[in-house]
Amino acid sequence: MAQAQDRAGIPPSLRSRAAATPSTPATATRPNQLNRNAAAAAKEKLNKGRTPSTRLAKFLLWVFLIHAGAIYLFTRGFLLSRSVLDSKSECNNTNLDTSIFNPLGHVEKQECWYPQQFKKAIVIVIDALRFDFVVPHHDLSDSKEEPYYINKLPVVHDLLEKQPDNTLVFQFVADPPTTTLQRLKALTTGTLPTIIDAGSNFASSALKEDNWLSQFEASRGQDRILFMGDDTWTGLFPNVLTANNSHSFPSLDTHDLDTLDNGVMKALGPALENSSKWDLLVAHFLGVDHCGHTYGPNDPHMEQKLAQMNDQLEKVIKSASEDTLVVIMGDHGMNGHGDHGGDSDDEVEAGLVIYSKRKLVNASLLDRFSLGDMLQYTKPIGGKVYRTVTQIDLVPTLSLLLGLPIPFNNLGSVIPELFLSAQNPDSAIRDLLRAMQLNAAQVSAYFKSYMELHPTSDIALAIETEFGGLFERAENFMATIGQDRRQQTTENLVQALRLYSGYLRTSLTSCKRIWAHFDVPLMAAGGGILLASCLCLLVHITVFESVGAPPSLEKFLGGGTLLGIALARYLKPLLLRIQTVQESSLGLVDIMIFSMATFSILGFILSLALQSRTFAKQVNWNPLQLFRWPPLSGFLACLFIFVNCLIFASNSYIVHESTFIIGFLQTFGVIGFLFSLRVPDKVARNKAVILTLSFMAMTRVLSASTVCREEQGDLCSPTFYASAQQSVPSQWSLVMLVGSGVITPYFIRRFLTSSKSLNGIAIVWIDYGLRIGIFLGTLYAVLDFEGSKADVTRNANVGNTFEPLMAGINQGGKYMWVKTTLVRIAFGFALIIGPAAWWTSPLCMDIQTEDVPVEANSAAADNNAASARRNNGGLAASVAPVTQRKIYILGYANAFGASYFLVLTMIFLFVSLTQKPLGAIVLTVGLAQISCLVELVDIWRDADFAIWQLGIVKRIQEETAALESEVGEGERDDVLASASVESIAAAAMAKHPQPPRLNLLLPTVVLSLMGNLLFFATGHQATLSSIQWSSAFIGVRTLNYFFSPILVIVNTLGPFIMCAAALPLVVLWKLPPKADKLGKLILFPEMTRLCLMMMMHQSLVLVANMFFTGGMFRRHLMVWKVFAPRFMLQASTLLSMDLVLVAVAVLVILARVVKEVAQVLSIRIV
Repeated sequence: MAQAQDRAGIPPSLRSRAAATPSTPATATRPNQLNRNAAAAAKEKLNKGRTPSTRLAKFLLWVFLIHAGAIYLFTRGFLLSRSVLDSKSECNNTNLDTSIFNPLGHVEKQECWYPQQFKKAIVIVIDALRFDFVVPHHDLSDSKEEPYYINKLPVVHDLLEKQPDNTLVFQFVADPPTTTLQRLKALTTGTLPTIIDAGSNFASSALKEDNWLSQFEASRGQDRILFMGDDTWTGLFPNVLTANNSHSFPSLDTHDLDTLDNGVMKALGPALENSSKWDLLVAHFLGVDHCGHTYGPNDPHMEQKLAQMNDQLEKVIKSASEDTLVVIMGDHGMNGHGDHGGDSDDEVEAGLVIYSKRKLVNASLLDRFSLGDMLQYTKPIGGKVYRTVTQIDLVPTLSLLLGLPIPFNNLGSVIPELFLSAQNPDSAIRDLLRAMQLNAAQVSAYFKSYMELHPTSDIALAIETEFGGLFERAENFMATIGQDRRQQTTENLVQALRLYSGYLRTSLTSCKRIWAHFDVPLMAAGGGILLASCLCLLVHITVFESVGAPPSLEKFLGGGTLLGIALARYLKPLLLRIQTVQESSLGLVDIMIFSMATFSILGFILSLALQSRTFAKQVNWNPLQLFRWPPLSGFLACLFIFVNCLIFASNSYIVHESTFIIGFLQTFGVIGFLFSLRVPDKVARNKAVILTLSFMAMTRVLSASTVCREEQGDLCSPTFYASAQQSVPSQWSLVMLVGSGVITPYFIRRFLTSSKSLNGIAIVWIDYGLRIGIFLGTLYAVLDFEGSKADVTRNANVGNTFEPLMAGINQGGKYMWVKTTLVRIAFGFALIIGPAAWWTSPLCMDIQTEDVPVEANSAAADNNAASARRNNGGLAASVAPVTQRKIYILGYANAFGASYFLVLTMIFLFVSLTQKPLGAIVLTVGLAQISCLVELVDIWRDADFAIWQLGIVKRIQEETAALESEVGEGERDDVLASASVESIAAAAMAKHPQPPRLNLLLPTVVLSLMGNLLFFATGHQATLSSIQWSSAFIGVRTLNYFFSPILVIVNTLGPFIMCAAALPLVVLWKLPPKADKLGKLILFPEMTRLCLMMMMHQSLVLVANMFFTGGMFRRHLMVWKVFAPRFMLQASTLLSMDLVLVAVAVLVILARVVKEVAQVLSIRIV
């Protein structure tokens, strides 16, 4: 560790402050390992007049743009939405021969595809109504451990017992992603969603596909539709649901359980009383979903909310008329924490209840016609099995029952039970067969149009080879029996029914497997650009590591980019000559991005080639420089990167990725322990051992905080929340948060004190700004937790006088402004007050003066005595004690690192405020782990230099001994005198011309992996359902479309942001600002290499992800469940870390620190 000592000369800028300030000695004993005098001279000449931080920022910005372009192209090819056909179904566009059907004894001309069975319909959507919320559980009814969500809808139980022929209950299976917007699209169009649609869940746009709601408007008129509830509906159907016929409410405030539901209930009552004013009533409740997001399903809030829904359903069923069909459904379920978006069983299994006051189904006909093998059933629940249907099956069913044409893009099948209401078995089977044939004909027409539009698509191939012939077979069989009345037996009609049903199910299965069209050329373009950028980063790290990039690099990069823009328009005709590109959806924007990236990369290569001779003497092209001392460190870093890339070769590896990350970091700890044992200095060696063991212990502590994904099964035990069935923090986490808030400022003070850097702005920020910010954040978390508890007891009419007050602090409450103001002030300290104070005075340095006595035999004492004798006429006189003023610069040895570390604490505060309580504790441990890492790097760097010094001394001793052995004893002194110490030292230095530098690839990779570990430890997984949407409402009363997305992004990617921001500390920590003989400190080449190493690591991981996900496994069964979400996370991680390195670490913070240090100490930093 570098120690501070006296400086012979104090910079002029500090001399004026010397009399008023206090420190310890100020120069570092360790020479700056970054000094390369010869290289510095060449670089100064070539880069004269340029700002190093600006050059670094420009190059990193170019890398970021290349990465963004590559990800955009790959995403366009991999996460494509399915092709949408604009065709609409019409009543007169079916060519079916219905002569053999006589379902109701007559066919009226005004009928559409199928005779209207119900004049009115009431559709009740209870968001996130999971299937087990609906069905009765008689085996748990008397259990004291009955969950809060079981048997809380007795109205459904009563209907099943008292009116079984009028009630149907289904397990309503959704297709992932299970987000509300995508579910509503599927429930109205009958289509399959794609995972890319999940990102638009918060910004719905008008639905252009054919749907039953628009068909109803076209048939009955807009004034016959009444809607109330989630405003997602009005966003999807703005031309159908207008202000005249809808009561919509904001839907994304997940903490607000009651506002929307109360609004729906207020409008629902009068609507039921005036049923003559509407034919279709749609009501969408959201309280159950919001309760799940906020508290989880097994919480008293859920019991209260389900009881409220039960009351509303009783009113609806009581008011329904004979000609009204009541549909009660959930759009999706929720997992154990109340979240959704993925495809676990709890997320996709919703409930569906269909009721009518007239008989709905003749259940005996299902067994009589032996249709059981066509139907799917659940496992026994409460001693009873239930039918399972896919959600899109509701679309053709509801359309035909209301006398509407089936939407053109529908892929669902009619629900058979609802078309078997006729008492006559022959009429019943003909009713069902007619509906099934209409359904199959509609799906066949859709596939025919799709083939015409995409003749070479995978679906077109599947139509020809897998299921297209099934429809022809069914139609031929129908034509055969239709010609002869005698062949229209029940057995033949059932056989035709089976053929149509088989066609519909097989086609749906094939579409789910194919899902969407992959654009291979776009994916290849994106992956190729990203791989090329990795090679450019490797070249920059190794070729330009000593002298920096050539000055022509910026010109070639800019010129290549402009050339790419100019040639983009002319490249498209050339690319379209390639057969595979002809089938691609490659557009002009895609070609422009590809062209710009390609030509700028070529510019980089050309710059390298043209400068190869100029830099031949300065550039040391040796990729093995990544493997410098200790030899194991470089190999270990590359091994980590390689294995990290291989994780994406298996879905099981991705599922258990957190285990691999822990293994990487613990392996680093073991190797670091071995490195520490070879540190020459005993004190430093003991400190390094303690730091290494602490690092490993903190890794183990972080691994204890987990949330589990469905695929982990029994191999994972969740600890992040209070329980596996709740999404609220535990009380212990709040207690630990309070303790963490007390310890964190104390720890940071001690950490800075170790380098004499607790000066200036550091004292003010740590003792006041950081401490107050942490306190306010902790108080917010406590109030939020207590408010939610008080809300339960208030609704249950129990508790004390403080509970209404605490409940009012909860989201949407009267006193919510209290906790909102607290966290806003905390945000202000982290984002405004702290950065502003730091910007005005960023350095943690101070000056101390001391008058010390001069020794009696010193020159100063002799001069003082001579002066006294002269003044006394040459006689001896008493001499006053002689003193000399010494100036100490506190914090000099860590001028860069301490200032930068303060900003890291501000980023830490901001990120921790967006986390759950245990997540904030995790980040505190992560900050301590980062501190251990940078201290270890500093100790190893000192040990590196000390070993080099010992080698020089040993070499000098060997040379001296050799000279002594070659001469006689009498000539030894003469020979040693002639062979000066300087010449012997020069000979020894020739063997070791430069002090070896510690390889920084390993700590860079470790810091990057720490971001992954903190991501998992803060309650996240690479799944959509693990996103903590509640963070969108921290500090805001209602959803804010500017701040809320930022809060969710910081909550999710905050660990990566914090670790990327900490990267410059690997170089800056305890780096003394000591200039070389030319008055310069060479810093930015090493900083450039450091940033590019992290970018290269993340880029290589994403390249591997693209290769396995988009190349090898794009038809894998788990591609959308495991591989695609992990790709989305890695792409987001790369871009966020790139931005942090450009904007935070380089352009703002590093540039400010370097500028201030250079001005104060009068040195030039390049």
